[in-house]
Amino acid sequence: MRNHWLWCISLLFVAWLVWAETSFQFYEHGLGRELQLPASQVSLIAGSFLLPYGLLQVPVGRWLDQGRLDRWLWGAALLAAGFSVAFASSTTLAGLMLSRFGIGLACAVAFPASALLAKRTLPERRFPLAMGLTDSLLGWGAAFSAIVPMLLPSVVWRQLVMLQAVLVAALVALPVLLMAEGRRNPSPSLASSTPAQSESWTQAALGRVIQACLLYAWGGGVVFGLAQYGLISGLRGWSQGGMQWMSLTMSIGIGVGMLVAGWLGSHPSRRGKVLLVGTGLNVAALLSLVLLPEQSTLLFFGASLSLGLGLGASVLAFPLAEDAAPRGQTAFTVATVNTTGTVTGAVMAVVSGQILQSSAPGNLTAVLVVYGLLALFGVAVATWVEVTLQPQR
Repeated sequence: MRNHWLWCISLLFVAWLVWAETSFQFYEHGLGRELQLPASQVSLIAGSFLLPYGLLQVPVGRWLDQGRLDRWLWGAALLAAGFSVAFASSTTLAGLMLSRFGIGLACAVAFPASALLAKRTLPERRFPLAMGLTDSLLGWGAAFSAIVPMLLPSVVWRQLVMLQAVLVAALVALPVLLMAEGRRNPSPSLASSTPAQSESWTQAALGRVIQACLLYAWGGGVVFGLAQYGLISGLRGWSQGGMQWMSLTMSIGIGVGMLVAGWLGSHPSRRGKVLLVGTGLNVAALLSLVLLPEQSTLLFFGASLSLGLGLGASVLAFPLAEDAAPRGQTAFTVATVNTTGTVTGAVMAVVSGQILQSSAPGNLTAVLVVYGLLALFGVAVATWVEVTLQPQR
């Protein structure tokens, strides 16, 4: 039961990091105006979270497979709270970048730790659904980020970040620390469970993990590149409220899509077909968002929901990779896949910034070309996965 509680708390940490990261887009303009920072410097602050969060997950995943998860969780949560306080108190570009870098550094623990706890706590057949639930927090956390400005329009960004600091300390760091102090001897499932060194990576396992990384690169590239409709809304000239509602719709679609994909993916024979449906839906939704006329409000919401549902299929990258990986390397494998998606998303965010800067208002040609090719790449990877899964049935 204690391990189940730790897994639930780790899910809170994942939800918090998504909220902390995606909420930036809703107060970045206010931050820039307050400190008189140009858009290029504000984008540096935004990107300073993703760099450590993405790149450090792989070594962190390796250490998690061999260490005490409770210590990693409460230590990382305390660091996230401390750096959030520093971010809310900073008045210079360097201070903002360094503190946000620290938040990303601390959050690198959350996702692989949650995956490892799910693997060690839940039945084997529940791992895909557990990953669907964990990764669906990308959608639910982003949806919460969109709702907060609507419910609390008068809250300034510094107050919001301080609230985030208090919540991660109270909901994650403190409970895990109390549980660790209340039980000095860790349970075997939280100690190192690395198998004997004789078990190593095979060529087939590496090939499957590469497939999973490419699949999650497609998902991460679309989600972070579109920046919750920051790119499309900027070119179409949507209001801030319009962007928030479209972002909320897509985020709900991602959350639901990942849960459904995780549930269906509990049966390995279904995974290829789910991926083909999801990537195909992604292509259709993207074409609708780019080509629909401005007055098609209801159709826009339908397309944005469909885009999120399609992207939910990317969560199957985790069970695909974990099933092929050697035992005892769950956190490392999950972190590798998640890092690929995060880094690709960061690259596509930069590409989207260039598109937004160079394209005339209302001109979505570059969006269609770049993200159309990325969507077709997702279909190609899904087809590859489906073909290679067939001999195993």
